Amino acid sequence: MSPLSIVGDVQVGFPAVRTGYGQQTYGNTQPQTQRATWVRIEPDGSVTAFAGKVEYGQNIRTGLAIEVADELRVPLAAVTVILGDTDRVPWDMGTFGSQSTARVGWQLRKACATAREALLSMAADRLDLPAADLEARDGRVVSKSDPSRGVGYADLLGEQELEIEIAERPTVTPPSEFTQMGRQHLIRVDGIDRVTGRAVYSQDVLPEGVLYAAVIRPPAYGARARSVDFAAAERMPGVVRVVHEGSLIAVLAEDDEAAALGARVATIDWELTPGQPGRFEMPSHLVESGTEPFTMQERGDLGEGFRGAAHVLESSYYIPYIAPAPMEPRAAVALWEGDHLTVWAGTQRPFGIRQELSAAFDMPEERVRVIAPEIGGGFGAKSPYGLATEAARLAKVAGRPVRVAYSRADEMAWSNFRPAALVKIRSGFGADGRLTAWDSVAYHSGERVMIGRRGADTPYDAPHVLSVVYRSDSPLPSGSYRSLGAAVNHFAREVHMDEIAEAIGVDPVELRLRNLSEPRFRRVLEATAEAFGWTGPRLANGHGAGIALGIDVGSYVATAAEVSVQEKEVRVHRVSAALDCGLVVNPEGAANQMEGSIVMGLGGALFEAADFQDGRLLTTTFARYRVPRIVDAPKIDVRFVGDDDAPSTGAGEPGIVPIAAAISGAVFGATGQRHRELPIQRYL
Repeated sequence: MSPLSIVGDVQVGFPAVRTGYGQQTYGNTQPQTQRATWVRIEPDGSVTAFAGKVEYGQNIRTGLAIEVADELRVPLAAVTVILGDTDRVPWDMGTFGSQSTARVGWQLRKACATAREALLSMAADRLDLPAADLEARDGRVVSKSDPSRGVGYADLLGEQELEIEIAERPTVTPPSEFTQMGRQHLIRVDGIDRVTGRAVYSQDVLPEGVLYAAVIRPPAYGARARSVDFAAAERMPGVVRVVHEGSLIAVLAEDDEAAALGARVATIDWELTPGQPGRFEMPSHLVESGTEPFTMQERGDLGEGFRGAAHVLESSYYIPYIAPAPMEPRAAVALWEGDHLTVWAGTQRPFGIRQELSAAFDMPEERVRVIAPEIGGGFGAKSPYGLATEAARLAKVAGRPVRVAYSRADEMAWSNFRPAALVKIRSGFGADGRLTAWDSVAYHSGERVMIGRRGADTPYDAPHVLSVVYRSDSPLPSGSYRSLGAAVNHFAREVHMDEIAEAIGVDPVELRLRNLSEPRFRRVLEATAEAFGWTGPRLANGHGAGIALGIDVGSYVATAAEVSVQEKEVRVHRVSAALDCGLVVNPEGAANQMEGSIVMGLGGALFEAADFQDGRLLTTTFARYRVPRIVDAPKIDVRFVGDDDAPSTGAGEPGIVPIAAAISGAVFGATGQRHRELPIQRYL
């Protein structure tokens, strides 16, 4: 045990989470709690912080370390952050929804503030000085009036072992006293390991005696194996075992190549599922299969609103499935040691996977350990992680550790896709563009209507509003994607606002301002327009400009883009964005997140689409599925316009929310052609 541990309750369950502008919530309202250690001061005076979040490129390890260092008054290099190991960190629902800084960062700040107050009190007794004369600085407590009098944390604590409860309202550091939070940190704490190859990903975990598994997956969605013949596979050099248990069909071998060759020569008779819709049947399929309507927003009387309108505009917007396409295909390694199971998996929700493994093997969760190594991109898709259970099942059969890994084609085909969606909007407005009525219906493919709720309500001031979301059947595995349904819903709404502006001949920025009373929306819109140098949609030399705004995970955002169009290619030249996410803990990390979101959203706006027919995915490689590359990246200017005394909200997802609509508006400015269906380049 360390000299000083700061402990506190952690919720075990699904706490209420705000899902959109209308403050919809979901989750268990009475979660259970567990005791957990959040911060330790080690015998040498260094600090260890513990968080159930995982690192998948968003740089949260650096962000949390900055908060800990500032609150405890220690150098950043003295802080180690332990993430994503269910045996070591507090329970966590998962790393998604841009909750790491907003929730866990705040909890760590409270824990560190509690520790700092305890250290000051202990030092007052040791130094025989009034607490008011003491301050914490560089891992020491020193006298303000006589800095030569002081004591280091390690010496102050000595060999005693203390456990202190997190105070309910500790004195956290105000923004005016920050020395590290909100400052530019150009070097991430794990950056050297990443660029030198020392960082360990799930693909790198190779316990002694590990077997490599080649899991044979169906050639089409919904296909089932009628029969399996492993005769040829069993004769292949290096093959140790073959497995056919229900839908799990695998070849286990001493190396990857032997496993792959064994799987290739196995003979399987597949039964396919006929009559599945293809990519171009999806718009009608979404409407025909729509169920479970959920009202996101309702006020006033639509009939009255439309009767009082000088103009009525009705449009439909379609967004196809797109793939998360992380650079790292997922992998999992399972090791049984007696009745204990350890699984290494690059998942965004290690505690959720632990629960699933516990249920799958009918064993207590305490005997299951899930470790999330570094993760090469997640974007929501690595929340479910079926490979963990596959690896554990195969390891139990083989009596040796087993590694299961996706190929690029597997990752593309068997990951969760961003759901396809159809959004229908009917608006009423006056001659000046002020909204009188807003009626929107959204159909999102997928298992949970919740995915489509985010961003489905409108921030504009129409007095009469009805926004409804339907769940529709999905021929592809669909689920979480960066911002869930927010990027899709914002695309439809913001393009529709551009259409209203065009209909009455008003500038798109002015139209939005006429319909916005929320000051934070107005602030990000005006800041973006100013930074961009907004003059309207039509620019010189055939270029066009577009602008859009949005809200996601409590953060307000606006984006403007300049494009040119040559034949069938759209070139995005520059993007300006303003984000209000409250207190910005790590400006460099937050800017990186915004830039990454913008580039990712550029792909969905211009060329990303998953093509499929008869249950088969046709875009299984990067040769067939285009993602943004360096040559596609525009010049990006990100500005933070929030207040430091406002709570931190998310920066990882808001940037993707308005970018497609901004690009669509810019393409209209350049060509006069309105795009209500993505990806734009497919329809030029």
